[in-house]
Amino acid sequence: MSYTDSKSMEVMEEILADTEEKLLIQQQDLADKIRNAEDSLMRDKELYLKVTGAIEGISIVKQRMAPKLAEAITEDD
Repeated sequence: MSYTDSKSMEVMEEILADTEEKLLIQQQDLADKIRNAEDSLMRDKELYLKVTGAIEGISIVKQRMAPKLAEAITEDD
């Protein structure tokens, strides 16, 4: 193998190692982004369920109060 071929192989190995390192860093960054997005999504889902539960609670209270409100309005007339 000539000096030129040997030098070319070294350059190629260096390029491959550098590219692999950059890809591994990018992979880790993307994994972190995915993990953060999943955490955020879980918090949003929990909040959504709490708000939905509160809305359902208000609906139940309104249904139970409706007859009493109607009675109170009738008594005022």
